[in-house]
Amino acid sequence: MRLKSVGMGYFLAVSDAISILNIAFGFLAILMVIDNNLIYASLCILLAVVFDSVDGWVSRKLNRVDPLGFGMNIDSLADIVSFGAAPMAILYSIGSSISSWAGYLIAIVCMITLVCGLLRLTRYNVIADKINYRGFVGLPIPATAIILVTYYLSGLFNIAVAAVLMLLASFLMISTIRYPKVDNYYLIGLGALMILLLILPIQVFIGPINLPALVLFVLALVYMFMTFLEFFIDDDMTFDRDKASDKVSNVREITESKVSSSVTNVKDVFKNMKDTINQISNEDLDVGLKEDAEEEKEKEEKEVKEAEIVEEVE
Repeated sequence: MRLKSVGMGYFLAVSDAISILNIAFGFLAILMVIDNNLIYASLCILLAVVFDSVDGWVSRKLNRVDPLGFGMNIDSLADIVSFGAAPMAILYSIGSSISSWAGYLIAIVCMITLVCGLLRLTRYNVIADKINYRGFVGLPIPATAIILVTYYLSGLFNIAVAAVLMLLASFLMISTIRYPKVDNYYLIGLGALMILLLILPIQVFIGPINLPALVLFVLALVYMFMTFLEFFIDDDMTFDRDKASDKVSNVREITESKVSSSVTNVKDVFKNMKDTINQISNEDLDVGLKEDAEEEKEKEEKEVKEAEIVEEVE
Protein backbone atom coordinates (compact mmCIF):
# COMPACT_ATOMS: atom_id res chain seq x y z
CA MET A 1 0.00 0.00 0.00
CA ARG A 2 1.44 3.33 -1.06
CA LEU A 3 1.89 6.15 1.44
CA LYS A 4 -0.42 8.51 -0.46
CA SER A 5 -3.23 5.95 -0.24
CA VAL A 6 -3.33 5.96 3.58
CA GLY A 7 -4.64 9.49 4.00
CA MET A 8 -7.76 9.91 6.12
CA GLY A 9 -9.77 10.91 3.08
CA TYR A 10 -9.20 7.41 1.73
CA PHE A 11 -10.80 5.80 4.82
CA LEU A 12 -13.33 8.20 6.34
CA ALA A 13 -17.01 8.05 5.45
CA VAL A 14 -20.16 9.74 6.75
CA SER A 15 -20.85 6.87 9.15
CA ASP A 16 -17.36 7.31 10.65
CA ALA A 17 -18.17 10.94 11.46
CA ILE A 18 -21.16 9.67 13.44
CA SER A 19 -18.89 7.20 15.27
CA ILE A 20 -16.64 10.15 16.14
CA LEU A 21 -19.66 11.87 17.72
CA ASN A 22 -20.15 8.66 19.69
CA ILE A 23 -16.67 8.78 21.21
CA ALA A 24 -16.92 12.56 21.68
CA PHE A 25 -19.94 12.18 23.95
CA GLY A 26 -18.23 9.30 25.73
CA PHE A 27 -15.27 11.55 26.46
CA LEU A 28 -17.61 14.33 27.61
CA ALA A 29 -19.20 11.82 30.00
CA ILE A 30 -15.80 11.14 31.56
CA LEU A 31 -15.22 14.89 31.95
CA MET A 32 -18.63 15.20 33.63
CA VAL A 33 -17.64 12.45 36.07
CA ILE A 34 -14.47 14.37 36.93
CA ASP A 35 -16.68 17.40 37.69
CA ASN A 36 -18.88 15.08 39.79
CA ASN A 37 -21.89 15.73 37.57
CA LEU A 38 -23.07 12.14 37.15
CA ILE A 39 -26.50 12.96 35.74
CA TYR A 40 -25.04 14.83 32.77
CA ALA A 41 -22.45 12.07 32.39
CA SER A 42 -25.24 9.51 32.14
CA LEU A 43 -27.11 11.61 29.57
CA CYS A 44 -23.94 11.93 27.48
CA ILE A 45 -23.65 8.14 27.44
CA LEU A 46 -27.26 7.83 26.27
CA LEU A 47 -26.52 10.29 23.45
CA ALA A 48 -23.50 8.16 22.54
CA VAL A 49 -25.87 5.16 22.33
CA VAL A 50 -28.01 7.10 19.84
CA PHE A 51 -25.02 7.87 17.61
CA ASP A 52 -23.77 4.29 17.89
CA SER A 53 -27.15 3.06 16.65
CA VAL A 54 -27.27 5.55 13.78
CA ASP A 55 -23.80 5.00 12.29
CA GLY A 56 -24.49 1.42 11.19
CA TRP A 57 -27.85 2.43 9.70
CA VAL A 58 -26.24 5.27 7.73
CA SER A 59 -23.50 2.94 6.49
CA ARG A 60 -26.07 0.45 5.18
CA LYS A 61 -28.19 3.14 3.54
CA LEU A 62 -25.16 4.59 1.75
CA ASN A 63 -24.01 1.09 0.70
CA ARG A 64 -20.54 1.76 2.03
CA VAL A 65 -17.77 -0.50 0.73
CA ASP A 66 -15.16 -0.98 3.47
CA PRO A 67 -12.89 -3.92 2.56
CA LEU A 68 -10.25 -2.94 5.14
CA GLY A 69 -12.72 -2.74 8.04
CA PHE A 70 -11.92 0.88 8.97
CA GLY A 71 -15.50 1.63 9.97
CA MET A 72 -15.75 -1.49 12.13
CA ASN A 73 -12.56 -0.63 14.00
CA ILE A 74 -13.41 3.02 14.62
CA ASP A 75 -16.83 1.96 15.89
CA SER A 76 -15.28 -0.53 18.34
CA LEU A 77 -12.75 2.03 19.59
CA ALA A 78 -15.55 4.53 20.18
CA ASP A 79 -17.62 1.91 21.99
CA ILE A 80 -14.87 0.97 24.45
CA VAL A 81 -14.64 4.63 25.52
CA SER A 82 -18.34 5.52 25.55
CA PHE A 83 -19.75 2.23 26.87
CA GLY A 84 -16.73 0.81 28.67
CA ALA A 85 -14.62 3.51 30.29
CA ALA A 86 -17.30 6.19 30.79
CA PRO A 87 -19.93 4.05 32.60
CA MET A 88 -17.25 2.45 34.77
CA ALA A 89 -16.02 5.92 35.70
CA ILE A 90 -19.55 6.70 36.91
CA LEU A 91 -19.74 3.48 38.91
CA TYR A 92 -16.32 4.02 40.50
CA SER A 93 -17.17 7.61 41.38
CA ILE A 94 -20.28 6.44 43.24
CA GLY A 95 -18.42 3.61 44.99
CA SER A 96 -15.46 5.73 46.07
CA SER A 97 -17.82 8.35 47.55
CA ILE A 98 -19.17 5.73 50.00
CA SER A 99 -15.86 4.56 51.51
CA SER A 100 -12.34 3.67 50.48
CA TRP A 101 -13.05 -0.07 50.79
CA ALA A 102 -16.16 0.25 48.66
CA GLY A 103 -14.08 2.18 46.15
CA TYR A 104 -11.50 -0.63 45.99
CA LEU A 105 -14.16 -3.32 45.47
CA ILE A 106 -16.02 -1.28 42.87
CA ALA A 107 -12.72 -0.56 41.11
CA ILE A 108 -12.22 -4.33 40.68
CA VAL A 109 -15.76 -4.68 39.31
CA CYS A 110 -15.15 -1.78 36.92
CA MET A 111 -11.88 -3.28 35.71
CA ILE A 112 -13.49 -6.70 35.08
CA THR A 113 -16.36 -5.11 33.17
CA LEU A 114 -14.05 -2.96 31.07
CA VAL A 115 -11.77 -5.89 30.17
CA CYS A 116 -14.74 -8.10 29.26
CA GLY A 117 -16.14 -5.31 27.10
CA LEU A 118 -12.79 -5.00 25.35
CA LEU A 119 -12.64 -8.75 24.75
CA ARG A 120 -16.18 -8.78 23.43
CA LEU A 121 -15.53 -5.96 20.95
CA THR A 122 -12.29 -7.56 19.75
CA ARG A 123 -13.96 -10.93 19.23
CA TYR A 124 -16.75 -9.26 17.28
CA ASN A 125 -14.26 -7.72 14.87
CA VAL A 126 -12.62 -11.12 14.37
CA ILE A 127 -15.75 -13.23 13.81
CA ALA A 128 -18.13 -10.71 12.20
CA ASP A 129 -17.50 -12.00 8.66
CA LYS A 130 -17.05 -15.64 9.65
CA ILE A 131 -20.39 -16.60 11.20
CA ASN A 132 -23.76 -16.92 9.56
CA TYR A 133 -25.69 -15.08 12.26
CA ARG A 134 -27.23 -11.68 11.85
CA GLY A 135 -27.27 -10.75 15.56
CA PHE A 136 -24.61 -10.56 18.27
CA VAL A 137 -22.54 -13.23 19.99
CA GLY A 138 -22.47 -12.15 23.61
CA LEU A 139 -24.28 -9.23 25.20
CA PRO A 140 -23.53 -6.01 23.25
CA ILE A 141 -21.51 -3.53 25.29
CA PRO A 142 -23.97 -0.63 24.71
CA ALA A 143 -26.61 -2.69 26.54
CA THR A 144 -24.29 -2.89 29.57
CA ALA A 145 -23.90 0.89 29.58
CA ILE A 146 -27.65 1.46 29.19
CA ILE A 147 -28.38 -0.82 32.15
CA LEU A 148 -25.99 1.07 34.42
CA VAL A 149 -26.85 4.66 33.50
CA THR A 150 -30.63 4.15 33.39
CA TYR A 151 -30.48 2.35 36.73
CA TYR A 152 -28.63 5.34 38.15
CA LEU A 153 -31.08 7.85 36.63
CA SER A 154 -34.16 5.85 37.69
CA GLY A 155 -33.90 6.92 41.32
CA LEU A 156 -33.73 3.31 42.54
CA PHE A 157 -29.95 3.00 42.42
CA ASN A 158 -28.15 0.67 44.82
CA ILE A 159 -24.38 0.25 44.52
CA ALA A 160 -24.40 -3.45 45.48
CA VAL A 161 -27.12 -4.31 42.95
CA ALA A 162 -25.27 -2.30 40.29
CA ALA A 163 -22.04 -4.20 40.99
CA VAL A 164 -23.82 -7.56 40.67
CA LEU A 165 -25.48 -6.47 37.41
CA MET A 166 -22.13 -5.39 35.97
CA LEU A 167 -20.44 -8.68 36.91
CA LEU A 168 -23.29 -10.61 35.30
CA ALA A 169 -23.11 -8.38 32.23
CA SER A 170 -19.35 -9.03 32.07
CA PHE A 171 -19.95 -12.76 31.88
CA LEU A 172 -22.69 -12.35 29.27
CA MET A 173 -20.49 -10.12 27.09
CA ILE A 174 -17.79 -12.78 26.71
CA SER A 175 -20.25 -15.68 26.51
CA THR A 176 -21.41 -17.36 23.29
CA ILE A 177 -25.06 -16.55 23.98
CA ARG A 178 -26.70 -15.13 20.88
CA TYR A 179 -28.53 -11.79 21.14
CA PRO A 180 -30.73 -10.61 18.26
CA LYS A 181 -30.59 -7.15 16.78
CA VAL A 182 -33.53 -4.96 17.77
CA ASP A 183 -35.46 -4.41 14.54
CA ASN A 184 -38.87 -3.71 16.06
CA TYR A 185 -39.71 -0.12 15.12
CA TYR A 186 -42.12 0.23 18.03
CA LEU A 187 -39.40 -0.65 20.55
CA ILE A 188 -36.88 1.59 18.80
CA GLY A 189 -39.40 4.44 18.80
CA LEU A 190 -40.24 3.90 22.48
CA GLY A 191 -36.55 3.89 23.42
CA ALA A 192 -35.89 7.06 21.40
CA LEU A 193 -38.85 8.77 23.06
CA MET A 194 -37.62 7.82 26.54
CA ILE A 195 -34.12 9.16 25.79
CA LEU A 196 -35.64 12.36 24.42
CA LEU A 197 -37.68 12.82 27.60
CA LEU A 198 -34.54 12.34 29.68
CA ILE A 199 -32.52 14.85 27.70
CA LEU A 200 -35.17 17.54 27.45
CA PRO A 201 -35.94 19.61 30.59
CA ILE A 202 -39.16 17.68 31.13
CA GLN A 203 -39.76 16.19 34.54
CA VAL A 204 -41.57 12.84 34.27
CA PHE A 205 -41.45 11.47 37.81
CA ILE A 206 -43.63 9.25 39.95
CA GLY A 207 -42.45 10.20 43.40
CA PRO A 208 -38.65 9.76 43.38
CA ILE A 209 -38.76 7.49 40.34
CA ASN A 210 -37.72 8.84 36.94
CA LEU A 211 -40.26 7.09 34.70
CA PRO A 212 -38.41 7.30 31.31
CA ALA A 213 -35.20 6.03 32.90
CA LEU A 214 -37.08 3.19 34.60
CA VAL A 215 -38.73 2.17 31.31
CA LEU A 216 -35.33 2.05 29.56
CA PHE A 217 -33.83 0.13 32.49
CA VAL A 218 -36.58 -2.51 32.38
CA LEU A 219 -36.30 -2.87 28.58
CA ALA A 220 -32.51 -3.28 28.86
CA LEU A 221 -32.91 -5.92 31.59
CA VAL A 222 -35.44 -7.85 29.49
CA TYR A 223 -33.02 -7.82 26.57
CA MET A 224 -30.18 -8.89 28.85
CA PHE A 225 -32.03 -11.96 30.16
CA MET A 226 -34.21 -12.82 27.16
CA THR A 227 -31.77 -15.33 25.66
CA PHE A 228 -29.98 -16.35 28.84
CA LEU A 229 -31.42 -19.88 28.55
CA GLU A 230 -29.35 -20.39 25.41
CA PHE A 231 -26.36 -20.85 27.70
CA PHE A 232 -27.74 -24.33 28.42
CA ILE A 233 -28.11 -25.23 24.73
CA ASP A 234 -25.48 -27.38 23.01
CA ASP A 235 -22.76 -25.31 21.34
CA ASP A 236 -23.22 -27.33 18.14
CA MET A 237 -26.39 -25.35 17.53
CA THR A 238 -24.41 -22.16 17.09
CA PHE A 239 -24.54 -20.85 13.57
CA ASP A 240 -21.27 -21.54 11.77
CA ARG A 241 -20.79 -20.82 8.10
CA ASP A 242 -18.06 -23.44 7.74
CA LYS A 243 -20.21 -26.12 9.37
CA ALA A 244 -23.15 -25.14 7.20
CA SER A 245 -20.92 -25.33 4.10
CA ASP A 246 -19.68 -28.77 5.12
CA LYS A 247 -23.24 -29.97 5.61
CA VAL A 248 -24.24 -28.63 2.18
CA SER A 249 -21.23 -30.38 0.61
CA ASN A 250 -22.16 -33.64 2.32
CA VAL A 251 -25.73 -33.36 1.08
CA ARG A 252 -24.46 -32.60 -2.43
CA GLU A 253 -22.13 -35.60 -2.39
CA ILE A 254 -24.87 -37.91 -1.13
CA THR A 255 -27.30 -36.57 -3.73
CA GLU A 256 -24.79 -37.00 -6.57
CA SER A 257 -24.04 -40.52 -5.37
CA LYS A 258 -27.74 -41.39 -5.28
CA VAL A 259 -28.37 -39.90 -8.71
CA SER A 260 -25.32 -41.64 -10.19
CA SER A 261 -26.42 -44.95 -8.68
CA SER A 262 -29.94 -44.48 -10.01
CA VAL A 263 -28.68 -43.67 -13.51
CA THR A 264 -26.41 -46.72 -13.44
CA ASN A 265 -29.32 -48.91 -12.36
CA VAL A 266 -31.51 -47.54 -15.16
CA LYS A 267 -28.74 -48.20 -17.70
CA ASP A 268 -28.38 -51.75 -16.41
CA VAL A 269 -32.11 -52.31 -16.71
CA PHE A 270 -32.17 -51.07 -20.30
CA LYS A 271 -29.12 -53.16 -21.13
CA ASN A 272 -30.74 -56.28 -19.68
CA MET A 273 -33.92 -55.54 -21.63
CA LYS A 274 -31.93 -55.12 -24.83
CA ASP A 275 -30.04 -58.37 -24.25
CA THR A 276 -33.29 -60.18 -23.57
CA ILE A 277 -34.88 -58.82 -26.71
CA ASN A 278 -31.84 -59.78 -28.77
CA GLN A 279 -31.80 -63.23 -27.23
CA ILE A 280 -35.48 -63.74 -27.97
CA SER A 281 -35.00 -62.48 -31.51
CA ASN A 282 -32.05 -64.83 -32.07
CA GLU A 283 -34.00 -67.76 -30.68
CA ASP A 284 -36.94 -66.94 -32.94
CA LEU A 285 -34.58 -66.68 -35.88
CA ASP A 286 -32.96 -70.02 -35.06
CA VAL A 287 -36.40 -71.67 -34.77
CA GLY A 288 -37.45 -70.19 -38.08
CA LEU A 289 -34.32 -71.37 -39.85
CA LYS A 290 -34.70 -74.81 -38.33
CA GLU A 291 -38.30 -75.04 -39.51
CA ASP A 292 -37.33 -73.89 -42.99
CA ALA A 293 -34.55 -76.51 -43.13
CA GLU A 294 -36.96 -79.23 -42.06
CA GLU A 295 -39.53 -78.15 -44.67
CA GLU A 296 -36.84 -78.10 -47.34
CA LYS A 297 -35.69 -81.56 -46.31
CA GLU A 298 -39.24 -82.89 -46.35
CA LYS A 299 -39.75 -81.35 -49.80
CA GLU A 300 -36.60 -82.97 -51.11
CA GLU A 301 -37.58 -86.33 -49.67
CA LYS A 302 -41.03 -86.02 -51.26
CA GLU A 303 -39.52 -85.20 -54.63
CA VAL A 304 -37.19 -88.20 -54.36
CA LYS A 305 -40.12 -90.52 -53.56
CA GLU A 306 -42.15 -89.13 -56.47
CA ALA A 307 -39.20 -89.71 -58.80
CA GLU A 308 -38.87 -93.29 -57.60
CA ILE A 309 -42.57 -93.92 -58.17
CA VAL A 310 -42.34 -92.57 -61.70
CA GLU A 311 -39.38 -94.80 -62.47
CA GLU A 312 -41.21 -97.89 -61.21
CA VAL A 313 -44.27 -97.05 -63.37
CA GLU A 314 -42.11 -96.71 -66.48
